[in-house]
This record gives sequence, C-alpha cells and structure tokens, in this order.
Amino acid sequence: MSGSSSGESSGKDSGKDSGKGSGRAPRLRPVAFMVLAMTVVLGAVVTAFLIVDLSAEHVFRERERSDSLTEMVWLKDVYRREGLAELPRHVERRTHQGWKGQIYGFFDPAGRALAGNLLALPQGLSPDAWRQVAARSAAGVVELDAVVWRAPGGSILVVGHDLAGERQVEHALLGGFVGALAIVAAASLAVGFLLNQVMDRRAESVAGVAERIAAGDFAARAQVSPRGDSFDRIGRSLNAMLDRIEELVTEMRVVTDSLSHDLRAPLTRMRAALERALSPSSNEEERRRAVEFAHGQIEQVLSIFSALSDIARAEAGVSKDMMQPVRLDALIGEMAELFGPEIEDAGQQLEAPALPPIVVAAHAPLLRHAVGNLLFNAARHAGEGARVTMSLREQEDFAEIVVADSGRGVPEGQLGRIAQRFITLDGARGGAGSGLGLAIASAAAKLHGGELVLQDNAPGLRATLRLSLRLKPA
Repeated sequence: MSGSSSGESSGKDSGKDSGKGSGRAPRLRPVAFMVLAMTVVLGAVVTAFLIVDLSAEHVFRERERSDSLTEMVWLKDVYRREGLAELPRHVERRTHQGWKGQIYGFFDPAGRALAGNLLALPQGLSPDAWRQVAARSAAGVVELDAVVWRAPGGSILVVGHDLAGERQVEHALLGGFVGALAIVAAASLAVGFLLNQVMDRRAESVAGVAERIAAGDFAARAQVSPRGDSFDRIGRSLNAMLDRIEELVTEMRVVTDSLSHDLRAPLTRMRAALERALSPSSNEEERRRAVEFAHGQIEQVLSIFSALSDIARAEAGVSKDMMQPVRLDALIGEMAELFGPEIEDAGQQLEAPALPPIVVAAHAPLLRHAVGNLLFNAARHAGEGARVTMSLREQEDFAEIVVADSGRGVPEGQLGRIAQRFITLDGARGGAGSGLGLAIASAAAKLHGGELVLQDNAPGLRATLRLSLRLKPA
C-alpha cells in the first residue's frame, strides 16, 4: 500500500512539475492558433484599408486643391486682362461649364452674391488660404474645400470643390472593404480549419508512434513523405532516434547474454576450485593450486569488468575532460618497446619504421590501451612467423595509427563482426579471449572523433585507428 501511495504521489508531483514547465514555455493550441491567425490577418486587412483610404483621400485633396488654385489663377488673370466688370460673367460661365463639383462664388464688398453657385459668403475663409468650410449653395448646404481672393475695391472671389464626390468614393471604398473583409474572414476560417485538421492528423500520427513505442513496440516508425515539411523532418528525426534506441537495446541484450555466458565459465571453474580447496581429502599442495587457480579466474572476471568499464566511459564521452596534447610517434614507439618481447615470444617480427611527428588531443591512457590491444591481438592471433608492422600517417583531418600483420587473417564477411563485444572467431585466428580488445579500440577511436577500420591485409589483418585532428585539449 505504501508503495502504491508513493507511486501516486510521484505521479502527481511529476504532473505538477510538467505543468509548471509548460506554464513557463509557450504552448500552441490549434484553436487558439486559428483565432490568433485570423486576428492577425483581419488586423492586417483593416490596417491596409486605412492606409489605402488615407492615401486616396490625400490624393483627392491634392488634386482638388490644385484644380481650385488653377481656376483661381485663371480668374485673376481675367481680372487683370478685362477688369472687374467682366469677372462676374466669366465666373457665371465657369459655374455652368466647369468641372462637376467645382464651386464658384463672386460677392460684392457687402457680401451679396453677384455670380456663381454660392448663395452666401462662407465664414472662416482667409485670403489665399486653403480651408474646409460649410457653405449655402443653390443645391443646399455643402461642405467644400475653398480658397478666397479679395479683389481691389473689396469684391470677393471664392473658388472651391464640393466634398460630396470624395464622400461617395469613401463610401464605395468602405462597402468594398466590408465585402473584402467578409471574404477574407471566410477564407481565413476555411484555411485555418483545414490547416488545423492537417496539423492534428500529422501530430496524431507522430503521437501514435510514440504511444506504440511506449507500449513496447520498438518496430514502430513514423510515416515520412517525400515532401520534406516540418512534420517529415520530425518523423525522420524520430525514426533515427528509434533506430538508435533499437540498436542500443539489441546491443544491450547481446552484451547481457554474452556477459552472462562469459562469466558463467570462470565462476563455475572458480567454485569447483574452491570446493577442491575445502575438501577434507585434499592435501596442502592441492589446496594451494586450487586457490591459485581460483585467483586466476577472479582476475579474468575483473579484467572483463574493467574492459566493459573502459568501453562504457569511452562511448559516453566521460573521458573527454582528460584530453591533452599527445605525440603519436612517441606513444607508438613506447608501445612497440613494451610489446616487443611479447611479439618475439610469439615467434613474430615487429617493425616500427621512422614515424612523422604528429600531435593530437588525446586521452593518453585509453589510447595506449587501444594500441596495446591491437598489438596483443596481432601477437595472439597472427601466428608464428608473421610480421607485425606499426605505422603513422596524416590524412586530411585525421591521424591514422596502423597495426598490420601478415598472419592468417579473418574470413571474408567477418571483418564487420570482430569489433563487436564478446565476438571471438575461434576457428579463424586461434582463439580464446573475452572478445573485448577490438571493442575497446573501437570505443577509443569514437571518443577521439574517429573510427576503427578493419581491412584484409592480404594476407593478415590491417587495423587502422583513425583519430580526429580537430579535437581540442581540455
């Protein structure tokens, strides 16, 4: 009961934490997104209409002002050429023959109308200034933009333009805008609904794959179309992640099975040796040999665990904080001197010619371990009379440490397997072992931004430890 309560409490706490986290991060809900998109679109349309309306109004006003000022200049010219007596006649003629919406008025010094379509002098006008005023005409009260000129002797000339035409244009624009706004709103709703449906379907597809994975179906994969949109990119990333997870799970199962198999034998032999040592019928010498044998089996088990620990640290990148500049030629010379006697004891010949001085950022102990494993692998499996050669070269962005032998080699089709954990080719290269030496070398190469490349040396095996030259020291 307490376990159940604890589990429920943890679930609630995690739910609260996730809620808090989601509260801090922006969340996208389909309906809210559609409303927001419509608001933005309609706001943009309204803003565009206001800009167009103001621009059109400004154009109309400027054109009307220019026309009215041109008319005023023409009438002033008539006054200068023909005198004040002829001015009313020309004003009257322009009233009847001029442009539609053009307003004229000619008044005596007392403000009485003498010509034009204005019945009374508008108030608020100042000489030669463009003003918007209300005035009484033969058609009723009108709103107009006008300019006034006071002639010598006190007569007053008013020229303006009726704003009724401009108001009609504004009403037409407003009606068109309302219609366009309705069309845009309907189209936005339709597009938003369709987009919401598409997003929901694609999101449900990805969520369905995640749910199948959570239920234990590691073979589930997201559908990816060739269109290459954002959901396809998510699907590809998800599939790549699932491939890697499936690979790791499979590898973990293989490692677990192999580890249990490889540990069972030494532990069984250890138990048998200890039973012999504890047997009352065993003499002192038999007990000593049994204990020594058990000690050897313990060392074998510990070496397996140590190797697995090295592989795990290398693959996890834990050792990257120990990267320091290392001269590879000096390291290879050191390992050749260390393993020379073992190579000779195996009846083989070790060659390490002059090496170029190459410096890389490396985890020196792990790199020594990897190179040592390659030499040990050659000494153990190449066979008597083989020649083991160590070389160093620089290839573009990589430095390559090569350990090649002229031994019996590896059967075709097995080169891709022997670097895996616990893989031993008993019939091919002689033998026994935990099968972790090349796995450690491969993990060390990955830690250094490279890889372990195994090739047929015709005859023998050619192992290339490739290290990146771009890694920086810690």
